[in-house]
Amino acid sequence: MDQPSGQDAARAAVREGTLPPSRRGGRPGIVRALSLRLFAASAVAFVGLYAYWSYGVYQTMTEEAAYRAETLLEERRTYIRALVETAVNGADHQRRTVNARARQVLRERGQRAQAIARHIWETRPEDATRRQVLEQIRETLRPIRFDGGRGYYYAFIMDTGETILHADSPDLEGTDLRVVRDLEGRPIVPSLIDYLREHGEGFYNYVWEHPNRPGKNHAKIAYGVLFEPLNLGIAVGDYLEDMTATVKAETLAQLEAMRFGDDGYIFAGTWDGISLIEPARGRDMWAVTDPNGVKVVQELVGAARAGGGFVRYVRPNLQEGYPRSERLSYVLPVPEWEWYVGAGVSIDDINATIADVRREIRSDALRSLVLGSLLVALLAAASSWIALRSARRVGRDFARLEAALAEDGRNPDRLQADALRHAESHRLAIAIHGMVERRDAAERALEQQSRKLERSNAELERFAYVASHDLREPLRIVSSYVGLLRRRYHGQLDADADTFIDFVTEGAQRMHDMIGDLLEYSRIKRSATPFEAVDLNEVCAQAVQNLTASIRETDARVQIASALPTVRGRRPMLISLFQNLLENAIKYRNPDRTPDIRVRGGIRDGEAVVDVADNGLGIDPAFHARIFQIFQRLHAAHRYPGTGVGLSICQNICESHGGRIWLDSEQGRGTTFHVALPLTDGTEASPDGADSARETAPAR
Repeated sequence: MDQPSGQDAARAAVREGTLPPSRRGGRPGIVRALSLRLFAASAVAFVGLYAYWSYGVYQTMTEEAAYRAETLLEERRTYIRALVETAVNGADHQRRTVNARARQVLRERGQRAQAIARHIWETRPEDATRRQVLEQIRETLRPIRFDGGRGYYYAFIMDTGETILHADSPDLEGTDLRVVRDLEGRPIVPSLIDYLREHGEGFYNYVWEHPNRPGKNHAKIAYGVLFEPLNLGIAVGDYLEDMTATVKAETLAQLEAMRFGDDGYIFAGTWDGISLIEPARGRDMWAVTDPNGVKVVQELVGAARAGGGFVRYVRPNLQEGYPRSERLSYVLPVPEWEWYVGAGVSIDDINATIADVRREIRSDALRSLVLGSLLVALLAAASSWIALRSARRVGRDFARLEAALAEDGRNPDRLQADALRHAESHRLAIAIHGMVERRDAAERALEQQSRKLERSNAELERFAYVASHDLREPLRIVSSYVGLLRRRYHGQLDADADTFIDFVTEGAQRMHDMIGDLLEYSRIKRSATPFEAVDLNEVCAQAVQNLTASIRETDARVQIASALPTVRGRRPMLISLFQNLLENAIKYRNPDRTPDIRVRGGIRDGEAVVDVADNGLGIDPAFHARIFQIFQRLHAAHRYPGTGVGLSICQNICESHGGRIWLDSEQGRGTTFHVALPLTDGTEASPDGADSARETAPAR
């Protein structure tokens, strides 16, 4: 007699519960794994407790230092934040008053010119002509300059637009300025004339060239007054950027004058890194880096552009008298000017305090580490001994459970729950017994249900077949007699009778078609035709030949790939499948174009997939799932005749072959049906979509 193999002996030992855990399947047994995990868990727990204890010691020691450091830092944060907010609020106030200040100054200058003109008019000689008075006013206003020479007066006659004074461009005097426009295309003087006629005086904004800056698109604001006795308009203006530059200079002077502490000062710069205040006024500080690699100005600009914030860095030695020190700075933006404004304080003394406390903490932590390590070693040894002892006991229980499960619970006497040592093993044994009982009951119930379902399906199939087959004979009698009535009495009775006879004839014919389709539908699963290797090229050729009359009648063009796969199936059913798809493509054609039907196929993911595409009406996506249901129709019967069974037959044929059918469609563009069928053994895959096609168009 042959000796049992080593593997068979091991299986027998498992069933008997005698195989040591460490030898089962070449893997560590549960006893050893459990002991190692318990030891590891104990060690981790002890190390965690020690770490928690050490952390508590460390935390206690650092809390005071952290509190002292945070208190000092918060005091200085609050101090410099208040300084910077004050400075920025002042700068923002100055910025907001630029326009108002400019308007006030221009109004005073305009009213001053009006007063000069009035004085000359009131003190004129009695024999003075209007032209002489105008010339005296012009020459009196001509030499008057403002703001370092950039501000001046100009005057014009209201009725003609003639310029009698333009101190900056005398060549314009005597010309009609009504034709002059700014860069935005607005007429300057006509608009100002209209405004002065209505209001007498007021402001006007426009764009003009700057005498000291390149370009002609500089925003300017003017104030004009009307001197009514001579119908004379007098105006004075200034550039907004010049007004802003003046205010900026005043603001920077105020910021530079702010000092605090021993070496504290306000600093400011532009968002592109140019310093605006000493000690680095006018220098590009964008690339300045402290010893720690911090891009100081870039960090300050980033914090300002984000709305403000604190930045820590080592102050660079910009000039003599500014030694390097670690700084804490706070910055805020002036976004309209693209400035950052900030202030900083030294925190070297805070760092020294923190360093002393940390040295003390490291010393105490080292002592705690030595004591804790000894304690962890003792506890680890004790936990290892306990884990190994407990794991052996658990292993014996699990050996019994494993032996019972190796037999799928078919021998319940091998697993006695009361013989197990631990409560968990006892409950598991009871659960295994219950599971086995439920499994056996479920298997019996499933077997009974399967037999009932098979009988029910067979009866339904027989009923559908018999019903559809037996109904055809009485329907044939009804159709015959209705036809007899139509031939003998059509046109001899009234119009209603003819209509009723037509309705009955049409209904009988429709019922005949539905019963025929239902009979065909029920025959699919009852077919006894054996499965064989079927060449889909021959199937599609036969389907096209069967539809020759419809193709000729509709002038349809059918293109079929020349290398369709070979599948395993029933040839007559597959011909019916593709004939139904081609017939649908012809029936639901677009009336505005010739039917164009393309059949392509190949091997995809180990199965044959054939696509039947047309350029017909298309199908609404909402009906994609419904069209495969039996007797489902999407169009009225008088427009597109049929019973609504064709696609149900297609789906039934696919499923009876172990395949599937689905579609893609776009309304008005056409529909593509995809048919997936199992391959026959030995079918070779050809590149999908690379096969050539032949065109089938029967001769007319």
